[in-house]
Amino acid sequence: MAKITIEDAKVFKIIEGYGFRAVEEFKLRNGEDAKRYFTIWTDQQVTEGQTFTISGDLSVKIEEYTNRDNEPKTSAAVHVNNAQLKADAPF
Repeated sequence: MAKITIEDAKVFKIIEGYGFRAVEEFKLRNGEDAKRYFTIWTDQQVTEGQTFTISGDLSVKIEEYTNRDNEPKTSAAVHVNNAQLKADAPF
């Protein structure tokens, strides 16, 4: 199984009883801001806004959905299983 480490991942949505959604913000080569989203599966208690370095087992699955304009969309959803969290800064 592939492993993943995400640095400076911010908790932005709690999934009660299962884990949380995290976002990683970074700059593209052209200088524009970009974000990557992850679903983190853990039983550790976190608070929205906390920042962590997260490591664990990587899984990716294709998800289909309908956007706000009622258009069908497909995306690759990145999940981190058996996640280990290391707090980046006191919250």
